[in-house]
Amino acid sequence: IRGSYGESGALAGSPFQYLNSYTLYGNSSVLNGITTQGLYENAQPNPNITWERAKKTDIGLEASLWSGLLTIEADYFSEKRTDMLFAPLVTVPLEYGVGLSQINSGAISNHGVELTLGTSHRVSHDINLTFSANITFARNKLLQVYETKATYDNPNRRITGRPIGTQFGYEATGYYKEEDFNPDGSLKAGLPAQPWGQVHPGDLRYADLMGLDGKPDGKIDDMDQKPIGHPATPEILYGFSPGITYMGFDLTILFQGATSRDFYLSGQAAWPFVNSASAVIGTLDYWTPSHQNAANPRITTQPVQNNIQNSSWWIRNGSYLRMKTGELGYTLPASVMSRIKIQTARFYVSGQNLLTWSAIKNFDPEVSVNTGQYYPQQRVVSLGLNVTF
Repeated sequence: IRGSYGESGALAGSPFQYLNSYTLYGNSSVLNGITTQGLYENAQPNPNITWERAKKTDIGLEASLWSGLLTIEADYFSEKRTDMLFAPLVTVPLEYGVGLSQINSGAISNHGVELTLGTSHRVSHDINLTFSANITFARNKLLQVYETKATYDNPNRRITGRPIGTQFGYEATGYYKEEDFNPDGSLKAGLPAQPWGQVHPGDLRYADLMGLDGKPDGKIDDMDQKPIGHPATPEILYGFSPGITYMGFDLTILFQGATSRDFYLSGQAAWPFVNSASAVIGTLDYWTPSHQNAANPRITTQPVQNNIQNSSWWIRNGSYLRMKTGELGYTLPASVMSRIKIQTARFYVSGQNLLTWSAIKNFDPEVSVNTGQYYPQQRVVSLGLNVTF
């Protein structure tokens, strides 16, 4: 059993914010016929600024059971950061001529567990099995953070008390249908109005959750936003690696995965032809009058503002499991190697990124790019021979 506790400081913002700093710029004026270089003050200094403080605790356990058949390593960790640096919400008029430095006003907690297991067991003279696995769970919470009154007073939009990177947006309820419109193209009475221009059948429809009084108010605005997904950073990471050797053959495989995370489609991954870009294959499944249960809204030459709002429609489950590597080998027996005058010879076939199980199609769930604009993950298969003379 082991444990540790420590406190540390970190400079998370720009340095020297407690001092007046200036920036030189080119010839700005002419004095007595001579061009003169100018300078300006970057920001009003904050003489009370200090570093962020972190208090960290770790409690661990290491154990070996049944004469080494099973090894266990477990850790619980906890961290609380205070005096985090944020830009002040207070604004100053342009006539003030200078911005404001960051201030210490923020706190976040982070805690979790890590568990690693390992075993090796010789079943018989010819067969040996190995297995190792690890899992990490980590969760954070913003205890104190600068946010506007508009978000803090709305329990659906409040950032304080939620994990970093919580995704907010509108709750999409499906597509507008032809029966939702009057003959002149306007929405029928009773349907909430939205502020992004005229909509048509096949455009996204959003839920009217609340107004200033906490009840639906017949319009879609910022008050109707809510948490729509987990952060992109996973809460749970895991991996496991089985292995076996049998009479000269050996096989090892490494799996890795993540869960409790959400993936938000954006850019051309969600809206074909945005900014004159191309379209990804997933957008071929788009709404038409004869295909109303499509995965994407009606297609247009330019994205419709109503459809590109942050909403639950573009959230995807980012959990995945990937066979990261695998290798199958065969080592020639000693009786054969002695005849050909070599010490060892091993043939093998190996692979990387062999299989992936994920709810996200046509995207690599392991990357953070959500627009589809990245070089695709390669599947690599190699053949090899290792010889020692």
